[in-house]
Parts: sequence; structure tokens; C-alpha cells
Amino acid sequence: MTFVKHLERWGRKRTAAIPGALPDREEVLPSDPSRILVIRTDNRLGNLVLLEPLLRSVRNRFPRAELDILASDVFSELLEYQGYNVIEMDKKGQIRNPARFVSLIRKLRSRSYDVAIDAAHPHSFSLSGAIGTVLSGAGCRISTDAGDSSGWYTNTVAEPPFDWHESRALHSLGSVWDRWPAWSPPELHFSDKGKRDTAGLHVGASGDKKYPLELLEDIVDRICRKVILEIYWGSEEEREIALYLRSRHPVAVMPELSVVELIERIAGLRLFITSDNGPMHIASAVSVPVIALFRIDNMKRFAPLSEGSKTFFAKEGPRPEIIAAAVLEAY
Repeated sequence: MTFVKHLERWGRKRTAAIPGALPDREEVLPSDPSRILVIRTDNRLGNLVLLEPLLRSVRNRFPRAELDILASDVFSELLEYQGYNVIEMDKKGQIRNPARFVSLIRKLRSRSYDVAIDAAHPHSFSLSGAIGTVLSGAGCRISTDAGDSSGWYTNTVAEPPFDWHESRALHSLGSVWDRWPAWSPPELHFSDKGKRDTAGLHVGASGDKKYPLELLEDIVDRICRKVILEIYWGSEEEREIALYLRSRHPVAVMPELSVVELIERIAGLRLFITSDNGPMHIASAVSVPVIALFRIDNMKRFAPLSEGSKTFFAKEGPRPEIIAAAVLEAY
């Protein structure tokens, strides 16, 4: 278990004792805030895509307010490309050099935020998110009431149902205000250069979400002579898988892509085939139909929402013949 996970566990056990040390809880909700901070500091690309409906609605509801996002430096480029002002958080660097963390907090407090929104996981307490909202100095601190929130926040929304899409659950954080805009699926802006007669296949995912290589190769074998196929990857391990598939099948392997390049490249596809990962959410947010391969039964929360998308689930991995048939039908 990592140091951060140990810290999270310690924090959950002790949150009941901490509220007395925090500023008094007051139901303070500015009707027209001038500066708003949204906090999401994990290193997951997809979570930043799923945050987009909340950010868009904050902009629409408070068009005169300055909006900052405190986000990990790993994928902050995605938010910057969408025109948001990002304050980057380098977790590893700040652990190695605590002075950098102190500098970050000073920067946040110098901004004099009226509101700080903790947009961490909506179904569990996040110690890092809670600390971030408090140390920001904002008088109004908003979060989901996930069971350990008392004292950390001035305003909370009810924990959303588990069958809500994650982007809708995060968007509901703004429902503390009246006239809060209705939720709609994530949208990413891109340079529209038209569609290529090409399908994309991403070979990676984290942990138990990863689709088995032998099944992946079976899919490629079934479609590669009927579909122009580009292989996408993220890590070095995934690159090796992509090169292996190219050595055995007539497919193209993409070079290493920045986040912006990934958005632009995926936006030009006719179809995207992938496990549950960040690029899946990018494809959905640029309106590319997705064939999604789930091995964890949480499709209602994380399924792609673009028109024409189809989601398949099996613990061992959806069967290649079923996926191939879906790809050929959609292509």
C-alpha cells in the first residue's frame, strides 16, 4: 500500500475527531461567487473528462466568475486545451519537497476563493480532497455527503445513486445552487478535420479492467482485413502489445501521443474499440462511437455515452466473436 493510501486510511479513521479543529461549519453559499476552485487531483485521464459537465455548468451558471481547477500535473493538458485555468499539483514532487506543497497552498490562499468544490470520488471520502478544500481558504466548501464529510465542508449534496453516470454524479455537486443547469454528457472541443475511414483500438487499461491479450488478438484477426485499424497505447507495456499485434496483422501502430494529439487523433475516427480507460471517455466526449469492453460490472457509471456506442461485459472479457460482429456492423 502506498504512502498516500495509508494517509487516506488514517484520515478516514480520524475524521470524527477533526471537525472541532476546523473553521466553524456555516451554511454559507454565495449567490454570485467571483472566484471558484474545483479540486480533482488523482492521476486518471478519464476522471478529468468526466468532470467536464460540472466545469461547463459552473461557467454557464456563473459566467463572470473566475474558475480554477486544481488538478494533477499528469493530465492537466486536457483541461488547459479546453480553455480552463489549471493549477497543477505534483504529488510526488511535493512529497519529496514539502516546501513545494506549502508554496501551492500559499498560491491557493492568495486567490481568495469564495467557493471550493471537492470533485473527488462521489461515493467515498477523499482526505486529499477534503484537505485541499480547507487549505484553499474558501469560505464555502462543497462536497458529496459520502459519510465522513461532517465538519470538512460547509455545504454538501446527497450521495448520488450508484446507477448514475459518474459525470452526472460529479455534476450534481453544483445542485446546491438554484437554477443549476441540467446535466448533459461530457463534451471535448477539438479541431474538426473530418473523419478518416479508420477504426481505433486501444490495447490498455488499468488493473482488472485490462482485456486479455489472447482475446484482443482474436478480435484483431477477425476484423483487420475488413477494417482499416489503428492501434493506440499509453505505457511501454502497452506499446509492446501494439507492436506484437502489428508483427502478426496488417495494422498501424500510433506513435507516442500527447493528450492533445490523442484527442485530435481519436476525434477523426469512425469507431473506437477499447477497454474502460481514459481514451474511451475521450472518444465518447468527441462523439465517436465506442465498442467498450468491460470486465467490471460498473457500466452504468462509466459507459461511453456517444451516439452509436455499445457496451459489452464479461468478467473474463467479452467474447471476440461478439465484439468483431459489433465492430463490422458499426464500421
